[in-house]
Amino acid sequence: MPPRTSPSDPAALTSSGAEPLPLLRLARTTGSERFQHELLRCLLDEFRADHGAINTWHPRSFVSSVGIGYDLAAMSEQWNRINGAELDFITFAMRAQPEQAAFANDDDPRWKQTPPAWREFLSRHGIVHQMGVAIPFEGSDTFVHLYLNRGPGSPAHTERDARALTALTPQIREAMLVNRLYAHARQGLDEEAQPLALTDSQGWVLFANRAFCAAWPALAELAGATSPRLPDAWLSGRRGALRRLEAAGWSIEVGRDDSGLRVALRRRPSRDGVATLTPRQAEIARLYCAGHSSKDVALRLGLSPATVRVHLRNAYDRAGVGSRAALRAWLAV
Repeated sequence: MPPRTSPSDPAALTSSGAEPLPLLRLARTTGSERFQHELLRCLLDEFRADHGAINTWHPRSFVSSVGIGYDLAAMSEQWNRINGAELDFITFAMRAQPEQAAFANDDDPRWKQTPPAWREFLSRHGIVHQMGVAIPFEGSDTFVHLYLNRGPGSPAHTERDARALTALTPQIREAMLVNRLYAHARQGLDEEAQPLALTDSQGWVLFANRAFCAAWPALAELAGATSPRLPDAWLSGRRGALRRLEAAGWSIEVGRDDSGLRVALRRRPSRDGVATLTPRQAEIARLYCAGHSSKDVALRLGLSPATVRVHLRNAYDRAGVGSRAALRAWLAV
């Protein structure tokens, strides 16, 4: 195994040397059935660890375990046989100070004082240097125990490593919470034919169903958005903003949960928006949205190009939009 180096600076710990570790992006884009495994892989790479595990515990029961580099079945069997819960001093240290990383290397006095059965357990599974942190989950009695371990030939963990993991722990906790929220939100979003999105409390779109993605160009035009963020005026229900949305043929329903991290949005294009146009405006707008140029529309209807442009401008004003794509979405054609 090639020698590894430790993270140089916990304050600058990143996945690429320039960008912060993208844990929230991972949480938003990974299914809940794979998330903990991918999270663990990301953290192992970040901390130059050889293998590790994420164990989820409730005071009355063990919930789940995800590991990389371990035979979890064999590890669990041996753990139970030697009563590992009574011997594992690292986990004791982790639980004593939640969200504070603890570590022990093979020269740690505590390690040498443990029974031979515990040292044999560590040796069998290639654990020479241990580091971990206990993370309280969702404000309940449930804890996530994260272990990032190194084997023979790898450098010992340092105080700097522990500080880096401690500094990253709030992001790890938030990523786990966000992924759990997504798992619940997606169940309804993906099944809906109407445009639906999950945003944070500031309007940033975290997850959107296919209908929302298809409608986004028109929504972005209405919002004047250059990034996937919905205006606060929409989310807070300001009267003027809602009137403009309604004039553009959209309705909006905003639902908030207690945590403030999840906002479900519903956009419903109004099918009778065209009724607000004059017959001539509607006729010209439909032809224009079908891909004809204003000159083509003028020739087809026997009108002057200037007249067509006036009707189109009035149609845009009534729709409250500023592009052909947004007008097409408003007309639902």
